Amino acid sequence: METIKQILIDSLNGMSVDLIPLFLFQLLCAALLSHLLQKIFNHKFSEDPIQYSALTGTMVALLTSIVKYSVSFSIMAAAAILLFTRNKDNSKLQTTGFFLVVSVGIGCGTASVVQTIIGFVLLGAILFFLPVKK
Repeated sequence: METIKQILIDSLNGMSVDLIPLFLFQLLCAALLSHLLQKIFNHKFSEDPIQYSALTGTMVALLTSIVKYSVSFSIMAAAAILLFTRNKDNSKLQTTGFFLVVSVGIGCGTASVVQTIIGFVLLGAILFFLPVKK
């Protein structure tokens, strides 16, 4: 039984088992905020520049929570995200939207959910009142 406990502690990267509900809350917030950001962004700009934002935001939040205390994992995660975004056909609008989704994922993954929500509300208001030129 002690071995299973040690495996669980090691697998959680030093995180307590009591914090698993908080971790799930962070991932769910990242998915929800990323999806809402996609809806707002795509409604404002008619060409649907952001796709799969809930999946991307949750993936970035998960990566951020894993690499939070390790420099070597941080470098590997940055390389993975760079490989994921290597598409040169992205427009400036798609790149901006992807950056916003990644920012939401990073904010939730570092357990700064309240700050991320406040920033999301402000960014949502800016997007809502942003004039669009065709």
